[in-house]
Amino acid sequence: MNPINSKQLYYFTVVSETGSFTAAAKKLGISQPPLSKQIMLLEEEMGVKLLERRSKKAELTEAGTYLYFKAKDILSMMGAVSDDLKHFPSSARGVLKLGTISSSGTVLLDFLKDFTSAHPGVRFEVTEGNTYELLEKMKNGLVECSIIRTPFNPEGLECVYGKKEPIMAVGNPVFFPEFTGNKVSLTELKGKPLIYYRRFDSIISLAFQNSGIKPDIFCRNDDARTCLQWAKAGMGIALVPQSISLTLGQENLLFREIDSSDTVTQIAAVYKKNGYVSNIAREFVTSFGNQSR
Repeated sequence: MNPINSKQLYYFTVVSETGSFTAAAKKLGISQPPLSKQIMLLEEEMGVKLLERRSKKAELTEAGTYLYFKAKDILSMMGAVSDDLKHFPSSARGVLKLGTISSSGTVLLDFLKDFTSAHPGVRFEVTEGNTYELLEKMKNGLVECSIIRTPFNPEGLECVYGKKEPIMAVGNPVFFPEFTGNKVSLTELKGKPLIYYRRFDSIISLAFQNSGIKPDIFCRNDDARTCLQWAKAGMGIALVPQSISLTLGQENLLFREIDSSDTVTQIAAVYKKNGYVSNIAREFVTSFGNQSR
């Protein structure tokens, strides 16, 4: 079996995205016969049919759909390696491929101000996603280090943790008529419609279980910002980390720290222990740890 080359993968992604050999050939600036030949060679090497040829269009098979997403990642990784070599010399300058979560809030921004001041030659290529997405991209070499949030599996990672922060209850005053002070107990949240980020399911469930209370879960979702938006719309009480709660305007909302040792989370800066890690990435994670002390 001959090795698959990057040109074949790139041609395949262009055909997939344009949905036509004719349109793909025009975009690539080549004639259609050599393009078709390259795709046929790719199918022969893979041993599967990747595209269904119609009269005027090409449609991905199930195997083709799988390869398309893998090919995009492979081509991205190849581009990342090229960029890394261009910016190889030191931690004083270069491009840092950084993954960040939406709930990093002001914690990351405050740190970045100090880091960029101390490293004026560093530039950033930022990929945003949830913690699990960023761990997968880091595994595949698409990002070099990431700012993620507990809980996650730290195995195989170099981790530097930020300060522990409480989970806040954020909602319209109508949901807090009997509450006083700056904290709210889990008992006081009983029967209230709760909105929270799906990754906090284990934290929230354990906290309520330890208090002998069954929570009224109104909505679970995949983004802390969505929780805040729903809370602002009066749909219920958002349970979000303290740092992200500060990013939303506070008009018509009350913010109460949940009074429980179980409802805490941490931001962490991480990179893979095995494999190459640039000086820039190491310095970034180390600096994050120094600031967090």
